[in-house]
Amino acid sequence: MSYTVAGAIHMHSDYSHDGLDSLETLREACIARNIRWVGMTDHAEDLDPDVFQEFKEHCADLSDDALMLIPGLEYRFAGFRGVHLFAVDLREWIQPRTFEDFFEQTRTTAGFTVLAHPVLCRYEVPPVVLDHIDGIEIWNTNYNTRYLPDPRAIALYHDVHSRRPEVVATVGLDQHDSRNDRGVRTLITVADLANPADALKAGRFTTVGRNATFDSRATISASAMRQLRLKRSALDIVNRAHDRVMFALRRVGVDP
Repeated sequence: MSYTVAGAIHMHSDYSHDGLDSLETLREACIARNIRWVGMTDHAEDLDPDVFQEFKEHCADLSDDALMLIPGLEYRFAGFRGVHLFAVDLREWIQPRTFEDFFEQTRTTAGFTVLAHPVLCRYEVPPVVLDHIDGIEIWNTNYNTRYLPDPRAIALYHDVHSRRPEVVATVGLDQHDSRNDRGVRTLITVADLANPADALKAGRFTTVGRNATFDSRATISASAMRQLRLKRSALDIVNRAHDRVMFALRRVGVDP
């Protein structure tokens, strides 16, 4: 199978309180980078039914042969810090209070659901989520950096996949500012461009990044996994040292 159409999952616009880009700006940036489709995931708590309808229509108005903006929302749940779920190709407004609500409501209103950045909940995920989610984000380029995926998220995914072979492994840019392109792409076929969410759910995609490439099942040998853990540990040490330096500079009044 030839994967030739690049897209991106987990992008935010200024419909989110922390998104810096209008959909128009996002469209221009994506076209310039040869991105043909985007799974939007704006923060559900920042919208209401009327704003969601506006958001959905705005995505449709800006979609054409050059770029498809697929509406979607990211949800948080009271009492479960760091457990974020998003729905891609969300066709109707939903307002789930519980995980059970989310899965019941997205069953008929969304094309694809994902557990985002498991690192934020320290990989402690409620069983109901692991029993029903369509995909697990094994690489979030915001929290895991653009350079390497998350070995612990991959291990979590493999554990779930051993029980539920239909679950897929995704990458999320978690982009809030289009000036910072983290460069990882999700590739699908030209034929699947008509409905990227279906391709994602069926596992008809591959992930390509600067230092790693994965199929939709995150296939990786034991030796490659050991190497990834070592590289990830080294990168995390460098990042922590960098953060300490930046913090120290700011404390003495230097803007790095």
